Amino acid sequence: MNNRSALRRTQLALALMSLAGSAHAAIAVDGKLDEPEWAQARRYTDFKTTQPWRLTAPEAGLGTQARLLSTPEGIAVAFVLEQAPGVQRIKPRLERDQVRNADRVIFNIDFDGDGRTAYAFTVSLSGSVQDGVLTNENQFSTDWDTDWSSAVSESEAGWQVEMLIPWSVAPMRGADTANRNVAVYFGRVVGSTGERQAFPAVAQDRGGRFVSDFDALEIPQYRSALLHVWPYATALHDFIDDRTRYKAGVDVFWKPSPNFQLSGTINPDFGQIEADDLVINFDAVETFFSDKRPFFTENQGIFDLRTPDSGRLIHTRRIGAGNDINAALKLNGGLGTLGYGLLAASEDGDDGRDFYAARLQLPLGEALNIGWLGTDTERAAIDRRAQVQAVDLRWKPSNTLIVSAQALASAIGQQGVDTRDSGGWVRTFWTPTDRWSFEVEATHFGAQLNFNDLGYQRRPSLNELEVTADFNQRIAAEQSRLRNIRWVAEVQARSNDSGDRLPTWLLLTNLYNFRSGNQLTLFAAPRSAGWDDRISRGNGLYRVSGRYDAEAEFTSARYGDWTFAAGLGLAPVGLSATPSRTLSLSASWYPSETFNAEFELAPEWSDDWLIWHEGRDFGRYARRLDYAGVNLGWFPAAKHELRLKSQWLAIRARDGRAYRLQPAGDMQATGAALPNFDINELGLQLRYRYLLGPQSDLFLAYSRGGAGEHEREGGIGTDELLEEALRLRDSDQFLAKVRYRF
Repeated sequence: MNNRSALRRTQLALALMSLAGSAHAAIAVDGKLDEPEWAQARRYTDFKTTQPWRLTAPEAGLGTQARLLSTPEGIAVAFVLEQAPGVQRIKPRLERDQVRNADRVIFNIDFDGDGRTAYAFTVSLSGSVQDGVLTNENQFSTDWDTDWSSAVSESEAGWQVEMLIPWSVAPMRGADTANRNVAVYFGRVVGSTGERQAFPAVAQDRGGRFVSDFDALEIPQYRSALLHVWPYATALHDFIDDRTRYKAGVDVFWKPSPNFQLSGTINPDFGQIEADDLVINFDAVETFFSDKRPFFTENQGIFDLRTPDSGRLIHTRRIGAGNDINAALKLNGGLGTLGYGLLAASEDGDDGRDFYAARLQLPLGEALNIGWLGTDTERAAIDRRAQVQAVDLRWKPSNTLIVSAQALASAIGQQGVDTRDSGGWVRTFWTPTDRWSFEVEATHFGAQLNFNDLGYQRRPSLNELEVTADFNQRIAAEQSRLRNIRWVAEVQARSNDSGDRLPTWLLLTNLYNFRSGNQLTLFAAPRSAGWDDRISRGNGLYRVSGRYDAEAEFTSARYGDWTFAAGLGLAPVGLSATPSRTLSLSASWYPSETFNAEFELAPEWSDDWLIWHEGRDFGRYARRLDYAGVNLGWFPAAKHELRLKSQWLAIRARDGRAYRLQPAGDMQATGAALPNFDINELGLQLRYRYLLGPQSDLFLAYSRGGAGEHEREGGIGTDELLEEALRLRDSDQFLAKVRYRF
């Protein structure tokens, strides 16, 4: 009797540990689930197909099981994956965060369980990894890299993955309790078809909800302290002026508890190891570039506050854009349920700027979250100070409804002149069924609203109402070549803050998912006549005629060693509704697991191209644009990566005629001819990376490129233009950079 009682007590203890998802013994991350602790793990088996959006069980031979344990070392996650012998295994070696077609698994976790920020961890069958941050429900960024471990093992029946996510990877509120309420998502992508399975059955591309729909659970939590120091040094040799420059600095990351962490950097080198894509921009809207600098990507999610038109109230590429940075400091943490973040950075030089930002987030019950952001940018050289305030909220009254809103204001003072204005937006997202979703969004930006000093703002002076309907049609017939069709319709009605009616848009999208894994996207966007109030940069309104955009894009599944994509786009860019024609072709080649290549071509032709020169003066041209890109990746051995990234972009403009914008809003030809011109840009980077250890790297990079602009009486051929680009040499340098974590 006593023995039976003891046995029952032991069984009960094991059952309680399983329900809690906890384990106290260390997990050896080797891709083999042979530790007895995995038997105690919480298990997830109810995976559904979410891409395409079918919500059916996975096909036979492609079953997926996920497991989760809370351990003192961190969150341990495992996947057990069936992969029948007839299903091709796609496992190219990839750089960290490189996006390619591959068999992979995904684990997302919202450590606070409130739907604000989640952290994503992806492991492919080859062992390559990706990590990133999900903010604003479904906005994903891979700029963030952190320290976590993973391993993969493979057998004839399938493969297994183990991950260990340390408690130190993210700031957490309420870290003093024994248990923590989190929310999780598990996903699997079958590389041969692109099909995605998930638990819970939610998808990132289904409108405005994703993180809020993760599966909630309570797990034991453990405290951990962390101190990392990264000294680093660079040597840059410029072959043009035959000069070598040296620089050294240090990053510090200190996390004494889960609810407080500090990041600091002194005399940083923010040389861009990741080369930006080439862009020639004649528009009135600034091109956005993301930030890959480690200090600014580490736990930046709390500062990621966006506007509906893809604006950002904090855009860290502003910091250090013109001057070196002397020092920067960042704090993240929590006080009870209140989350906070502080950011400060100071640039060098008399014309350097000082940047400050503060952020608060507070949940009020399970349904409501409110937040506040304040920024201050000071530029003493021109006596300018720019302050921005924003209050935001998210309300989730039910599982089918979510409401987001933001109110913001700016105050700019420069040389005794003060400019103030405000704005705001509200968005409602409703999913009444698993096939239908609806979104209604209203935006107002005042004419003088300005958050560009530290943020990224596409435009002020905007009143906009958007209504979107999204329907997913599942094809049940087994004999059909289609699996799913997605229909999206969106209406955008807009005016500026002066009441001038801007063009009204109707955006129509069809997405066809085939059983083979191929995808076809059709897009059409007719728009009404209306005023363009940005093209003249504040020198008058231009009356635009009604016109349309259209695009068709085909993306293939994996065929042998290749994947392909092709697209055709039509878009008016001139005075008439005659569209430009863009043909885009790309192919990815995987001749082995250690080598991959990507090739891109995208020529564009336009008989009518209108560009602003100055004031009310414009030019109207015929245009040819050429783009070509070649990217190569080779992984000769573990910890070694070699990459070539090369891009060529050129524009040729001919038959130019001068136009002047009239007070009534029409364009009138002046009769003057304008010279032909061409713009030529080339960028090339050959980069070697050696992984010294966790978050420690040695980089050797050779970069060359340049830009040229010419006025020519005669034309120039594509071959000649490319040969000329290969001789461009505005930049020609070799960089050695080492960063090591202690």
